[in-house]
Amino acid sequence: MDHAFSNRLLCVSLFQGFSRLDFLDLVEKVPLDFRTLKADKHIVKQGEECHALCILLKGEVTAEASSPDHTYRYREQLTAPWVVQPECLFGLHNRYTHTFRALTETQTVCLTKAIVLDLLTHYPAFQINFYNTLSTFAQNTKQQLWQIRRTTEEERFRAFLQRRSLRPAGKKTLHIRMEDLAVELGVTRLRVSQMLARLASQGKLTTSRGVIEIPALETL
Repeated sequence: MDHAFSNRLLCVSLFQGFSRLDFLDLVEKVPLDFRTLKADKHIVKQGEECHALCILLKGEVTAEASSPDHTYRYREQLTAPWVVQPECLFGLHNRYTHTFRALTETQTVCLTKAIVLDLLTHYPAFQINFYNTLSTFAQNTKQQLWQIRRTTEEERFRAFLQRRSLRPAGKKTLHIRMEDLAVELGVTRLRVSQMLARLASQGKLTTSRGVIEIPALETL
């Protein structure tokens, strides 16, 4: 394996805590599917069945999801290292909920479900890290269901974005009509327009026809 690839793999959360001996053993025994993708190439697509654990080792990607009724699309930028939706690998609904596309030249490694099961069985550090990742995802999802009801338009809008974000920070883009956003937030179209104008005047977002750009969700 290329030395740069191995170093990047060790930076991934799933491989934290590996001893040097365990990592060398893994590299020697496990067939790792390393790939280099050019910008604008798809990594995975929304709705595709998840057959492998895909990990972004280098580069930047966009992750985009469309609402079930196709009234809006939400896109965000993510930077390596990043594990692509590990919660989709097992369970009854193992289809990707987002489309991941390379924004720059990227390097990825994919582990088949069989390989992941083998790693879970033979490498305790991987097992703990994988379970921690899935548990954190489940806990965050449950916590969102019990959040205190938001009262202002700004609070509702921020919660709407946070619930749909894979990462609670960074650049986000929402493609949505004003009237559809009003329905999602449970307020009038006028109040949505006023809210967006206030946030725009504070430099927290920009708007154009049907598009809302948030440069940094953490500062919204």
